[in-house]
Parts: sequence; C-alpha cells; structure tokens
Amino acid sequence: MLTDELNWQETLNLLQNSMSRATFNTWLLNTTATLRDGRLIIYTPSIYALETLKSRLRKTIQTAVQTIYQAPLELEFALRTAEPPPAPTLPPQRGELEGGEADELDLLTANEILTTDWPEPIWAIPGLLPVGLTILAGKPKMGKSWLILQLAKTIAAGSQIFGSAVEPGRVLYLALEDPPRRLRERMRMQRWPTDLPVDFMVMGQFIHQIGDLSNEGGQRLARQIQNRQYRLVAIDTLSRSVEGDQNDVEIMTRALIPIHEMAHAKNCAVLLCDHHNKASGVNPDAIADILGSTAKGALCDTAWGLYRQRGQNDARLSVVGREVIERTLAMSINWETGLWQDHGDAAKLTDRHQEILDVLEYLDRPTLNNISRVLNQDPSNTYKRLKAMLNGGLLKKDIQKREILYHLNGHDPEE
Repeated sequence: MLTDELNWQETLNLLQNSMSRATFNTWLLNTTATLRDGRLIIYTPSIYALETLKSRLRKTIQTAVQTIYQAPLELEFALRTAEPPPAPTLPPQRGELEGGEADELDLLTANEILTTDWPEPIWAIPGLLPVGLTILAGKPKMGKSWLILQLAKTIAAGSQIFGSAVEPGRVLYLALEDPPRRLRERMRMQRWPTDLPVDFMVMGQFIHQIGDLSNEGGQRLARQIQNRQYRLVAIDTLSRSVEGDQNDVEIMTRALIPIHEMAHAKNCAVLLCDHHNKASGVNPDAIADILGSTAKGALCDTAWGLYRQRGQNDARLSVVGREVIERTLAMSINWETGLWQDHGDAAKLTDRHQEILDVLEYLDRPTLNNISRVLNQDPSNTYKRLKAMLNGGLLKKDIQKREILYHLNGHDPEE
C-alpha cells in the first residue's frame, strides 16, 4: 500500500509540472490510486471530475503512469465513497500553510482562465440542446409533446434533426400525462422502430416509483440518471412531477438541483416540458414567459420557448441559454406525421418573406414557378415559404385552369 501511495504521489508531482495549476487543482487534486491485478484504479471525490478524467485527461495520465510505474497498466476511474484509500500528501499549495490553514483564498489568475484547456460543452443536439437542464415551455396544445417525442426518437437512433447529426444515446421519457395507448399511436405516426434504447414511464407509474421531485423524488431520478447513463431525460410535464406550489422558490430549487447537478456530472440533457404564463406571446421571452417561480429560469441552462398561433401549423422556437447562441427558429408541424420541421433562422426567413411580398406587388397573381424564377430560388424552397405565408394569413391563393395563383391577402384578384 505504501508503494502505491509513493508511486501515485510521484505521478501527481509529474502531472502537476506538466499542466497549469488551475487544471491540476480542478481535476486531479485529492485523487488517490490503488494498484490491483494490473489495473490502476484512480479515485476522485468529485463526481464532476470523473467524466473529465475518463475522457479528456486519460492520455495525459496514462503517459505519466507509464513513466513512474514502468509498466503498462490499464486505467480505471471511480468515485471515492465512504472508505477511500488514504490520500497522498501533496506539497502545500500557494496560500496554504503547513498546518492546513489557508492564509488566502486559492484563486485563478486571468492567465490561467485564458490559457487552461477547459472542457468544451457537450451537446445532445449540436448548437441547440446542451447537457444540463433545459425547459421547453409554451401554451397548452402547441405541439410540445410531439416535439419532445421526436427528439427522443432522434437521439436514441443517432439520426439527424434540424440540420444537425446527433450522437446516439439512451433516453428516459417520463410521459406523465400520456397512457401507453396514446403514446403508441403517436410513435406509430412518427414511424418509430421497435428496437430504440428508450425507457418509458407513463401516466400513473411516476408517483409510485419516483414521486414528487421536491420531496426526495429529485434524488431518486438523479440516481437513475447515474445508473443508466442517459443521453436525454425528458419530463413531460414538469407540473406533473412537482406536487408543491410552483411559485415557491424553495420548492422548485429543491426539486431541480439534484437533477441539474447529476445532468452535468453524467453529460445528460434533461428536458423539462412546462407551460407559459397567460401574458406570454405579446413580447416573447423564452425565460420570462415560463410559468411559476423565477427559480426555474434561474436554474435552467437553456430555455426553449415555443410560440404558435392556434389553428396554424407554423411556429417560432426561441432558444436562449448559457452555452447556446440566442436565436429564433422558424418551425412548422405536420399533423399527419406528428413531426416538426425547421425552416432556419426566423430573421432570415422574414427577409425571404419580404422578397415574395415585393414580387406580388408587381406581378398579377403569379404562379409558384413565376415567383421562383424572379427570385432565382429553388421552387421547393419558394413553396415552403409560400405555404408559411398562407398559414400566417399574409397571402391567399386561387385555382384557375389547374394552376395555383397567389396574391396578397386583402387584394381583390378581380380588380
């Protein structure tokens, strides 16, 4: 045991000299190691450091271990629990006295912040859905559950969505408002295969197996995330998972913190389906529009706001967050397939809409092909924009001699 301690102490000294103090202190300080059957098991007290040690620092540690131990050892990483191996005695850090008392805070310098190779954010959907806590909110019956079901299918299959390729991973879907029959019908509409790695918990199961998130249910769900290594956990809806007052900051904080912390520790995206308050939609704000306590918006890493006029297929998805670039996507849902489609940045789409409006000011009831030729656009793209404008009430169409003719809404085509 003493040899193990000394060898790991030498390995830590070597690693400390090969990287910045900030990197060492963040990921390797207070680690211990035990040699067992040709395996070097490295223990960390931090669940947050565990994944970084496994992925980003494994090669660096392997090189140092080879140098000190002079043997090809297999590395394993584990969370140190109740009876940890004794920690090696490191040389006192800057600001630390021999007796263990600190004469100043252990702070990072500007140079360390700027030059340290900090881990990049990990994405469930690149650019849109990072690991951590995301709230998808909107008014009732906007198609939020359809979107979440589509995301679950995409991530489990490792396919594409909204123009991005997605890494495959296991999914947990807590469908707290849906019986199995309804889920089956929706999954059939979206053409789900039968072999996707998705675990479901349907209406009625949650309260008996996990329970109120604000009353130890959050810890139980966090343990499930830890044990099953989910890439995505969807909770539909948040209001069904928390029995207390959602305007109470303490209740919402107690419910969400265990899940939030475990999501980051295990590189899992947790997507909470929630509602907008009654005043939402006048000046859309994905965070301010979330119903209930401000703790929700404060704790979530990302907020998605889904805005759609009832009776129309077109919508806007507002995305804001700590890691994402703030933007609004133009979306539409096909109720025959239950699938959402992304039409790109809403601001750019608005410019395209204006181009079509300008054409219609000068051309008398043009056809799709007329408009696409004038604008030098692919007819399929022009068709999508015309359809969105028809649904939005900007245009009308007439059929004459088997041709579809477009004109501005409010303009009499016979004038």
